[in-house]
Amino acid sequence: MTATFSIQGSAELQKALDQVSIEVQAKVNKAVRGTGLELRRNIKKAISSGPASGVTYKKYSPRRTHTASAEGEAPMSDTGRLVNSILFDQPAPMTATVSSDLNYAALLEFTLNRPYFRTSIENIAPKFNARLERAIKGVL
Repeated sequence: MTATFSIQGSAELQKALDQVSIEVQAKVNKAVRGTGLELRRNIKKAISSGPASGVTYKKYSPRRTHTASAEGEAPMSDTGRLVNSILFDQPAPMTATVSSDLNYAALLEFTLNRPYFRTSIENIAPKFNARLERAIKGVL
């Protein structure tokens, strides 16, 4: 599962961004990078901190009790495998990617309705837009 932020849009916007100063490009890139890192942090927090109001299980190896998330809640961490799989990458300027390479990451999000990517993206979108506005204010 992957979420990618990148600056795209009309040809006019792309042309304007290509012509702005290096300083503005750096500010936009910083806004994209900061949002990607914050998104990764928010996704990990959603998995790690719950709430979890689903079924409680007794588990062994190691011996523990785990309360799973209910439908509509972010998946609750048990072994830490999912939370540790949330990665950040910035493959190109003005692009950031947050992803998980686990097969069951998308299954939890969509099939089992344990939203953690979607809700984190929805929550950070206004902050991302505000960061971009501040970065390019007065240029376009």
